[in-house]
Amino acid sequence: MDGYAVRAARLREYLAADSDNVDLACELADLLAVEGAPAAAEDVLAGLPDTLQNTAAVGFRRARLALSTGRYADASQQLSSLVQQGVDAPALAHDLAFAQLCLRQSERARQTVSDAIARHGGSTALHILAARIDLPEQHYDAALAQLRAALALDADDAQAHGVTALALFDSNRPEPALQASVAALQLDGEQHEALLVAGTLALWNREWPEAKALFERALVRFPNSGRVLSGLGQCLMLRNELLQAQAVLEQAVQAMPEHIGTWHALAWTQLLQGDSDDAYTSYQHAYALDRNFADTHGGLGLIAVLRDQDAEAEASIERALRLDRNTITGRYARSLLLQKQGDTAGAEALLSELLEAGGMPGVPVAEFAQRLQHTLSPP
Repeated sequence: MDGYAVRAARLREYLAADSDNVDLACELADLLAVEGAPAAAEDVLAGLPDTLQNTAAVGFRRARLALSTGRYADASQQLSSLVQQGVDAPALAHDLAFAQLCLRQSERARQTVSDAIARHGGSTALHILAARIDLPEQHYDAALAQLRAALALDADDAQAHGVTALALFDSNRPEPALQASVAALQLDGEQHEALLVAGTLALWNREWPEAKALFERALVRFPNSGRVLSGLGQCLMLRNELLQAQAVLEQAVQAMPEHIGTWHALAWTQLLQGDSDDAYTSYQHAYALDRNFADTHGGLGLIAVLRDQDAEAEASIERALRLDRNTITGRYARSLLLQKQGDTAGAEALLSELLEAGGMPGVPVAEFAQRLQHTLSPP
């Protein structure tokens, strides 16, 4: 037996001899949870007598197990019930705010963290969570201030360095983001945000084997991470592993249905396989999220070109270019439409401009153009 199994067996033996011992049951449940056995941990807690089921220690662990298995509403309800019973601890407030964040109740989560810091003082975990609440709303300076506070309390906290990397990356500061990710990975080689940032930067630099390896490392511990799945899917697409890319990107949009860029990547993968119908559906999902996103209109225009719907293509391309005259997808659709209309010189000139501009980070427009043209050309 390994050390974990020996310790678990010993705790089970002690608990069998003292079945009313809440501390023993909680210690065993904690061990099982850390080792990735939440169902077994639930069973241990359920084995306590009915009179002990409503204790704060048991309720807190049930809530943590709910969090670990994605049952955020259950966790929030359980933790809120403990608060109503008068239980007040920084760890409880942290978990409640995390559940609220996962339920997209960002203002409630922010207030929960703020109240906890006011009552108990700052902690590394609370400051990191405050930063996580700020990041989706693009409050980057506020998030970085929270992370500096976290690192002032513990300079060796890998999560604080990793979330710092993500905040810097999302605020378009790639070089310090990479430095922060390196610091995080030196402390914890599996730190999620650090692997995401390092993988995405490798993807942008067209270092695809390295990017793929980093994303796959992150998925070992976080298999449902939408952004990591999206990055891996894009990496596979760029490597021309289209079937695998589509499968991963379909997982990504399930995990992160609100992310327009992932719908676009899925659409490109479908287009490169000659599947304009599914690509159209993917662009429609993106359009439902934001009707004013230029590349979505460009993608719809591209599909209209492929379907010989020239008037509709022209209208979509015009909308795309009004929203962003530099939109890559809209300009590429324009080049295809010009080519289709016999203006070969205009099409080639526009495509040359696109190639010089470079396109999206990590996305080689020349390669896409050649591959898509090959897909569209008759055998």
